[in-house]
Amino acid sequence: MMSQRWVLVLLAMLSLCIASSAAAQSPSALYTWGGTGDVRGWVGTTGSPTLSNTVAGELTIAETTATGTTFTVRDDFNRIRELTSDGSGGLDLTGLDFLEFDLGHNGAGNVNVQFFVQATTGSTFVALAPDVAVTPGINTYQLPITQLTAAQAVYVRTVGFIARDHVGLGPLAWNLQEVRSGGIPLAVRDLITHNVGTPEGGLQSAIVNFDGAAVLGNTGQNQTGLSHNPSGTGSLQWTDLGDHGVSDPSGGAITWGNGTAWNGNSFNSRLTDLSNYDTMKVRISATDPSGGGGSVGMRAFFQRGSGFPFQEVPAPYASLPIDGQFHELEFDLTGQTLMHAVDWTGLDLFAHANDLVINVDRIRFVPEPTTAVLFGIAGVFGLGFSRRAVRRQR
Repeated sequence: MMSQRWVLVLLAMLSLCIASSAAAQSPSALYTWGGTGDVRGWVGTTGSPTLSNTVAGELTIAETTATGTTFTVRDDFNRIRELTSDGSGGLDLTGLDFLEFDLGHNGAGNVNVQFFVQATTGSTFVALAPDVAVTPGINTYQLPITQLTAAQAVYVRTVGFIARDHVGLGPLAWNLQEVRSGGIPLAVRDLITHNVGTPEGGLQSAIVNFDGAAVLGNTGQNQTGLSHNPSGTGSLQWTDLGDHGVSDPSGGAITWGNGTAWNGNSFNSRLTDLSNYDTMKVRISATDPSGGGGSVGMRAFFQRGSGFPFQEVPAPYASLPIDGQFHELEFDLTGQTLMHAVDWTGLDLFAHANDLVINVDRIRFVPEPTTAVLFGIAGVFGLGFSRRAVRRQR
């Protein structure tokens, strides 16, 4: 058993690393209600409670019925976090372990509360645990999310809670001070594998985003011209045209969402939280049917946050040998911003003389080695990274 002294040393090292790391970690505060006058899109859907933000740092929920009957509050379906600049879509909780609510009321006894999420594009209701007895005063309630399926965890439409009938206590005033996600982030995130059996027959939300004239058979910003190659573990395949009769014969630009189905509408596969990762690895091949060789350049890029602003991963760009073999290309993500709210992850091929058959086998994200090791240490000792100390856990 490691001594307490060494545990404290490791804690200090961990804190130093996290403080100096260029990449934020995926566990984070989702709502804090800093300032006043903004409920951050939260609504009451049953029981007609009144929501306000008159006290900095908390959402106030006032019951309006005379008897203390059931009410429900949740965040807005189109708001993933409290900042509107984060964009809209689904909250990505992949790999995390729990949500925490700093919640309380002014009653004289306990009130049973059901915490929940609604997830996937179908907004499936998922209870996070059996009803929890919420006590008077502000306490922290930790709810597991490990029961969510992969499709649910990557696309959480809303989070909230249902306060059950509490007629004996009468109408109460409630305060929600913070909602946050927690747990040990994944050491490796395979965003896309294109394996046989993955969504959309293996296409996994891939679309031709721009320079569609370079993709044989493409008709616009959609999936035309893309196909699934079931060979090996499976891959995304398209023919990228050489000189295709335009003034700037760039290669095609392909983008992916969060790995679920595109389903004809990009909203169905946004957003992805990649804030824990510093390197993007792409396993990809290029084949010249006419037998030519050489290499083709490419860049990685992201569109993230409200309005889908474009941000490329700067040079040095990648160079892919044209030899029909799979190669793993790496892109350094240092300096990328808003990576907790990625709409699209993309690859843009540069100009090339001959037609090329491109196969993308996998897109993988990994963190800095030191960060991964220290988060592993944290997992061994059961450490959490909540902004607040946990006063009460369920």
